[in-house]
Amino acid sequence: MSKSITIDLDWDTIDRITTSSMKSVLENLEIDLQKRKNDSGMAIFVKEKQYDVILLERHVEAFKLILKYYGDKSI
Repeated sequence: MSKSITIDLDWDTIDRITTSSMKSVLENLEIDLQKRKNDSGMAIFVKEKQYDVILLERHVEAFKLILKYYGDKSI
């Protein structure tokens, strides 16, 4: 038997959920970036290390920019 629940969320709560999720992804990207730079991590986007590092750096910066847009002061 399946039950559903409806929850009403205000925009501030939705923003906090969204930014929390993005911070988690950002942390993982930063860890992956450091591992990739140190030759201890696997390829994330492409096999070529230099290009993979560039893509990881771009994604890290993009997440930081979006978090700033959401008003995050920790970045």
